[in-house]
Amino acid sequence: MSNILVFDLGTSYFKICLFDEYGQIVGLQRVPTPVQQTAEMRAELPTTSFIQCLTDATKRLSLEVGGLSDVAAVSFATQANSFVLLDKFDDALTSIILWNDQRALGLSSPLDELQATSEFKETTGLPGLTHEFLPAKTSWFQQHQPQVMEKTARVALISDYLTLWLTGNHVTEAGTAGLSGLVDIHRLHWWTEACDRIKLPVDWLPTIVRAGTDAGSLRQAVAAELGLPLGCKLIIGCLDQYAGAIGAGNTEPGSISETTGTVLATVRCSNQFEKNAPPSVFQGPTFSQDQYYQMVFGEVSAQLLEKYRNSLPDLPSFAELDKLADSVPAGAGGVHLHPDAASKSASEMFLDRQSHHTRGHDVRAIYEAVASELQQQIELLCKDEKPTVIYSVGGAARSDLWLRIKSETLGCPVRVMDCSEPTSLGAAILAQSGLAGVSPQELEQQWRPRQQTPRQL
Repeated sequence: MSNILVFDLGTSYFKICLFDEYGQIVGLQRVPTPVQQTAEMRAELPTTSFIQCLTDATKRLSLEVGGLSDVAAVSFATQANSFVLLDKFDDALTSIILWNDQRALGLSSPLDELQATSEFKETTGLPGLTHEFLPAKTSWFQQHQPQVMEKTARVALISDYLTLWLTGNHVTEAGTAGLSGLVDIHRLHWWTEACDRIKLPVDWLPTIVRAGTDAGSLRQAVAAELGLPLGCKLIIGCLDQYAGAIGAGNTEPGSISETTGTVLATVRCSNQFEKNAPPSVFQGPTFSQDQYYQMVFGEVSAQLLEKYRNSLPDLPSFAELDKLADSVPAGAGGVHLHPDAASKSASEMFLDRQSHHTRGHDVRAIYEAVASELQQQIELLCKDEKPTVIYSVGGAARSDLWLRIKSETLGCPVRVMDCSEPTSLGAAILAQSGLAGVSPQELEQQWRPRQQTPRQL
């Protein structure tokens, strides 16, 4: 047995990806996340739908590749702050409440006073919390559904629930848990003061471990249902943004990667915690005890291109739009993106657009705005230390034009590993390194020559 199976738990799609022992993709299934909009501003995922979706997709993958009997380990890449409340029998009291659920909007938080202190940032690595984070929503349940909290015995993030289903163990990955704002990311312990303030008993919470930790063998019944061999292990994966960084080759201090997807996220690997990091920088633990990932998010991203494309009556392909943009000179003919484009409709996204401007100008303006936002993110992370190369992942990395615009804007090469699923690859690297007893850095170096020559612009 040598293959690795990865569950990529994205917000819009779940992906189940099979890798061989050299990091090559053997098979892939991609399914929309079965989210239910049960009420205005709600985003929920029933636990039964979650398990059934993953089971069905895994079975389809098994048919695609001729069986999964050679899978040695399973791992995952995951979203953060999506969680479920469980009773003492581990039965779900709620659906999985997704991170983008808006039920806690406008609700005052018991952590407001604490997060205003320097201790909060130094302990959690977070610049602050919003209504989309786990603490705000558990507070919502305490106020609006106290009967649910009275029956609660465990809290599980979405990847924790996957781990519980697969192995029966209540375990969480440090970087993912860290984004809850409830973790001392240096000691990898739940921060008692923060948990007490939101009335969340620490014994409800899972054990914190680093990415790459062996979580044990899969339960026999689950392995049989999924067509996986007895003895197949679960190796703890990590936050999807960190997994994408690992898959892109961002595993050494000083390395930088960017993901242009639903959000624009830039990640820097560092060998130290930055106490005086800019206010918008998130810091979290990596797979190694002497490293941190530093990260910046932004809404000026590929979602704007998707929103624009979906507004067009003929729904052209992204490749067609890319070709149109390639014929437009730098500057997009004076078209600019609105500063609040993320909250605007497609027809309101642009400034200084005239009747002679075309779709190509619009797309070029989006490309340039994202590149400019990326430059600002890198300046926040690197200050005056200019990077020598940027590793790029996400859907936008398929566009040579977009990569070229980023490279010209940043003044350094932008490199893309020729793997269509770098986030899943990062989780596979963690799994294989855990099995082989080598560091992710060593394994990434071993696997990289097996990948096709990376594109660099």
